[in-house]
Amino acid sequence: MSGRANPREQSQLTERELQTVALAANGLKVKAIARRLELSDDAVQSRLKVARQKCGSTRTTALVHSAYASKQLPPPVSEQPVELSEDQLRVLRHLAEGLTVIEMRPLVAWSEWRLRSVYGALLAALDATGRPAYAIKRGWAMGHLGREQPATT
Repeated sequence: MSGRANPREQSQLTERELQTVALAANGLKVKAIARRLELSDDAVQSRLKVARQKCGSTRTTALVHSAYASKQLPPPVSEQPVELSEDQLRVLRHLAEGLTVIEMRPLVAWSEWRLRSVYGALLAALDATGRPAYAIKRGWAMGHLGREQPATT
């Protein structure tokens, strides 16, 4: 199943869902979000699941991107952009669609090694290693996402 968001099915997220999505966008994992909100891990998982369903996505990265794109989350504070290669930008756009590396591979037609290398370099450049949802936030803050993008296929 693809992680791509389906904007036609998107509805407004509740304040609690947005609070949870915002923490995910900051790179927090479920356990950290649960501690911060004084909730159980299951409650956080449930909020994220409902929010993903409302946005028509199965991945949190696409959920974060959708929340920024729909202006349900305020835009992140602008940051000086880091330079990204065209390959890294392409991977970032696919990540924003909620695609996994495995799902990206046929779209980019690169070897798995090259794709994983570009993906790793992208996360490192955005200081988001191990936190792909934070990479989406940084991409928005730096202007790499959120404006008219060329086709990624």
